[in-house]
This record gives sequence, C-alpha cells and structure tokens, in this order.
Amino acid sequence: MMSMMDWIDARFPATKMWKEHLSEYYAPKNFNFWYYFGSLALLILVLQIVTGIFLTMNYKPDAELAFASVEYIMRDVEWGWLIRYLHSTGASAFFVVIYLHMFRGLMYGSYKQPRELIWIFGMLLYVVLMAEAFMGYLLPWGQMSYWGAQVIISLFGALPVIGEDLALWIRGDYVVADATLNRFFAMHVIALPIVLLGLVAAHILALHEVGSNNPDGVEIK
Repeated sequence: MMSMMDWIDARFPATKMWKEHLSEYYAPKNFNFWYYFGSLALLILVLQIVTGIFLTMNYKPDAELAFASVEYIMRDVEWGWLIRYLHSTGASAFFVVIYLHMFRGLMYGSYKQPRELIWIFGMLLYVVLMAEAFMGYLLPWGQMSYWGAQVIISLFGALPVIGEDLALWIRGDYVVADATLNRFFAMHVIALPIVLLGLVAAHILALHEVGSNNPDGVEIK
C-alpha cells in the first residue's frame, strides 16, 4: 500500500528536495563560524515576516491614524511592544548579519568562478533590503521617519534631468504625504517581500548547485 509520502513524491519532489538541500547536502568539514551568517540571515528574515504580519494586523497606513496605531500597538495590544521591538531591532540585526556574511564572501573569494551568480543574487538582495528598510522606516509617521523620508527622497531629486520627476514619482505627491505612506506600506508588506523571497530562493539554489567554498579552497567535488 502506497504511503502518503510516496503519494506526494509521485506528484511533487518533496523527499528529493529535502535530501538535496537539507539532509544530504554536501559541505566541507572545515567550515568555521563565518559560515553561520547566511543561515542567521534566513532566520532573521523569517522573524521579520512573522512579526510584520502581527504588526500589520493593527497598523493603519493613513497619515492621520498611523502614529496613533503604532502607539496602540505599543501600549494596548498584548505583547505588541515586544513584537514591534523584535521587528525594529531585527531590521538592524539583519544588516549586521548581512554585512558579516558579505565580508566572509569577500574574504574567502566566494564571488569567483563558479559562484558569480550567487554573489550577484546576494548584491540584489542587499539593494532590495535597503529599499525595504527605508520604506519601513517611514511607516510609524513620527518626526524621525517623516524627515528621514524627506532627506532620502530628496537625494533622488539631485539626479540630473530625471531627478525631480523621479522624486515626484517616489512620493506620489509634491510633498511626503498620505500617498507616500500608502505606497511605501504596499511596497514594504507586499511587493518587496515577494522579490526578497524570490531572490533568497535563487541565492540558495545557486549555492547548492555549485556548493560552498571554504577557507582552504578544498572543493568537495
């Protein structure tokens, strides 16, 4: 009699994927602690998504209500203060871990053949992460976030020829206003996380195709 797992495997490569990418994924024995940061980055990404979902349940992306909704989360939602601090601190921790991960890649030459595509996906992830963090910074709609958005968006306005039109397009208005908050919220919770997850999947698949390098340069294949 066919088991449930056999039935699934005949229609979807669940066991094959588990073996190739987790249980039987080959890696050099001489890894050191520098190799933890990729996995830590993935852990923080999961934490950010989970805490972000719970924050979204009570947040209101409206210029008149946003700050009050954040205060409501902090003061009245059960464990809301902890969820918000996990999310905000997690964002900072994300970049610390990513910088250490990038440093390890540079130090051990993980951008060289045949791992160029892993590095490119990683750099794209870094750029999307910066956009994600910037747009999340605006959402509390306090003085720091409001003027931070003014400064960063003004930098785009300094570009020759297209600057002013680009800044207007990013804001969605002539000043940082309700339209800016709404579009940043949509980008922060839907568009950019989808791009992030796609790039993470591509990054990991590319890594598992060629394998990790290591300090001694001993290839496993």
